[in-house]
This record gives sequence, C-alpha cells and structure tokens, in this order.
Amino acid sequence: MSSSPPSRLPGPTAWAALVFLGLTTATWWPHTDLGDSQLYQVVSRHMVEDGSWLALRYLPDVHPRFFEHLPFGFWPFALVIRLFGEPALRPLCAAFSLGTLLLTGSVARRAAGTWAGVTAMLVLSFPDGFFIRGGHPFLEPLLLLLATASAVPPLLGTPRARDWLVCGLLAAGACAVKGPFGLLPFAGATVARALVDRSWKVLVVGTLVGVAATVPTVLFLATHADWWEGYVRHQVLASAAGERTDGQLSWYVPWRTVVSRFWPGLPLLTAGGVLALGRPARAFRALLPEGTRDEAQVRRSARVLLLASLFILTALCLPSRKVWNHSLVVFPLLAMLVGVGVGPWLEARLTPPERARRARLGLAVLALTVLAASAAGAGRLLFPRPCPASGTLAPELADVPPGASVLVVSPRHEWTTVAAFAVERRWSPWRLTELGSGLAPGGPSEARVAFVADGAPVSDPAWHEVGRDGRWRLLRRP
Repeated sequence: MSSSPPSRLPGPTAWAALVFLGLTTATWWPHTDLGDSQLYQVVSRHMVEDGSWLALRYLPDVHPRFFEHLPFGFWPFALVIRLFGEPALRPLCAAFSLGTLLLTGSVARRAAGTWAGVTAMLVLSFPDGFFIRGGHPFLEPLLLLLATASAVPPLLGTPRARDWLVCGLLAAGACAVKGPFGLLPFAGATVARALVDRSWKVLVVGTLVGVAATVPTVLFLATHADWWEGYVRHQVLASAAGERTDGQLSWYVPWRTVVSRFWPGLPLLTAGGVLALGRPARAFRALLPEGTRDEAQVRRSARVLLLASLFILTALCLPSRKVWNHSLVVFPLLAMLVGVGVGPWLEARLTPPERARRARLGLAVLALTVLAASAAGAGRLLFPRPCPASGTLAPELADVPPGASVLVVSPRHEWTTVAAFAVERRWSPWRLTELGSGLAPGGPSEARVAFVADGAPVSDPAWHEVGRDGRWRLLRRP
C-alpha cells in the first residue's frame, strides 16, 4: 500500500504567524500618525539623549516631566535605540506581539488540539487594535506578552510551586509596564482556576503571588516621591476617581471595545460559551463530537477561559476613567476561548489527510496574500490623512532644521500633529490657540514657522501665508 508523500509546506502554526506578520508590517510602509506611539518614541529618544532611565520628558510644552506611565516599559525602547537606532523599534514590538500570539496559540493547542491553536492565533491577529499597535512602539506589545505569559500556568492547570514563581516574576514585569492592568490576566486566570477546581488553595496562593508581584513597583514608587506624586496621585488615583478629563466615563467601555473591535472572532465566542456551559445540548454535541480526545479537559479549559475573561472585563469596568486600549489585555484570552470552542469540531473535520492538506494549503494562500498586500502598500488604506508636514507643504519646510521651534495654532489640542512633528521632524512644537504679536519668551518667540488650523485667529501682520494643506495654513515670518 502506497502512502502519500509528506507535505513540504510549513505547519499551520507557521502560516498563522505569517498572517500576523503580514498584517502588522503592512502598517510600516505608509505614513502613519499614531500619536501615542510617536509620543513614546520621543520619550525613549530623550532617555537616550539624557542618559537617564528614570527622569522622563516629552516636550517643553507638553509633559516636560513625563509621569503618564512608569519608566520601565520604555527601557527596552531606549536600549534598542541606543544599540540599533529608532528604526529597530518596530521590529522589536512586532517580536513582542509575535510572542503573545504564539503563547495564545500554545494554550489553545494544548487544551484542544492543533487547529484550536491555529484558530486562536488567526482570531487574535485580525483585530486592528492588536496588529496595528503590535508593530509600533506602544506599551501594549510588551504588556500583553508579559501579562499573557503570567496567566498561562493557571489557564492550563493547577500551578506547581515553580509555576507560581514564574507567574509572579512575569506578573511583576507586567505591573511594572502598566501598573494594575498588567496584573489582570494573572488574577483572572487564578480566580477562574480556583472556581473550576473548587480549590481555596489556588485562590489563596494566587492572591499571595499577585500581591508579591506588586512589591517591586510599590517599592519604587514609595522611594521616588516625584513618581508617587506624578503617577500614583495624578494618574492612577485620578483615573480611578474620574478626576481626569481624558478617557470615557461609561461603565461599559470595555464591553463595547470587545463588541466593536474583536472581529472576526466575536461571533465565534459563542462556541467557547457553549462548550463552557454545555448548553444548548445540540450545539454542544456538534462542537464536541463523540470520540474527542480529552473531552473533560476541553470543557474545563473552556470554563476557565470564559470565567477569566469575564473577570478581566468586569475589573476593567471599575475605574471611573476608561480608555479603550486597556481592554486589549483580555483579547488573547478571548482568542484562546474561540480556539478551544471551535478546535474539537475542526479536528474532527480535518482528520482525513486530504482535508488537512487542503486546510494547510488554504492557510498558505491566506498568508501569502496578506504578505503580498503588505508589500504592495495596502496598509495605506488603514490610516487617515497624514500630518501637514508630510503632505503638499513638505517642500516649503525643507529648510526648517531639527530642534527648531514651530507653532501649532488651533482651538483644539492637536496631540497627534504635535507628536508627528516631534518624532518625524525632531522639531519642538508649541501649542497656541491664537497667533498674535505677544508671544511668550523662549521657544514661541523664536519660532519662524506656524501651522494654523481653520478657525484659529491670526492678528500679527508679520506672519504671511506660504501654503495650505487641508484645514492647515502654513505661515512664516522673517
């Protein structure tokens, strides 16, 4: 009897990883004005220039002392800039995000088979919040890697002593990157494991490990009065009490984020819910065919993932001020839940070798299509109009050197425009609501270039218009 030759195609996990890499690198080629990532890049650049790991700064006019986030999440950025330059930041973040993707696939695969892992990876790859932020210097790539890794042992089973130690170290790193949000995946996985296993020991030990994970960050804050004042009082506590003006106050923001951004995985979450609850019975039996290997383990994994996700989303509703990207910490667990939910059904359907080969071929076509679209510049469709310095006004700005003061005159804050000027042109932007003759001494009075948005008044006749791009006018003075 002859057997078919082994496939020379890479495994389905490799193709799923290439899908993500194609999506995230598609965001590298077009002009992108991603305000927060540009802000963080400038902060990291200044860390290298200043030779400081703890005293962070952004711009003289915006966050001259930067306390919006703890400094530790910027350390990898500063190190990479020092060693390889700023262009290496995107590959670094893509590597962090790829690690999160592989962890997500690994948990689903160990719980429900190969195709569960592949499905989880694909489901996590496609939400724009993951693949766009995953390849740029946001804090989420490192945060999600550490936070997801800290939750893996309790998601897979009852942790042993060595597992608890690893969880604590990883959770401590995640807490150091983004405070309490870094602890949520570990806390959710621990509570869920304790409930499913009906184990007080898991809950008590997990709580002690979680508290211990906060100790390094708390010690740092307690011994650095400036960070305690700037980060704890004016960031964490102000956000919890709703005293800050940014963000949203609606309690359901985390749930709305999942509904609006967790696509195409959102409808598939029902499969994970059916396996976790065991109802409706007909759908349950269709998703978990007779003869499924380790049926009890699959069901327990679905319950743990469902409870952990619900815990995280509920906890995210507690602070008065909410920002949508905080909800990204639950996306890997939701993707695992989808993978576990549809994995057994896919395993049964793809048991025949010919069907499995076709599925691998389909994944290969998908990955190669995404990579080709990325190389062809499809990422341009994802981003709005670039900042005014990168469009038709660029020739008029060729003589404006790095470090020059420029004015951004608008009734709005224009954070994205300011960030783009700082990171791309290395200018020093100053924000004004009107352009008059009485400019403040220092940077504003030295500026010879001004970007004036529609609706912003100009009363100083020394300024004259030299160009326009959309709603922006470019003004210069001798």
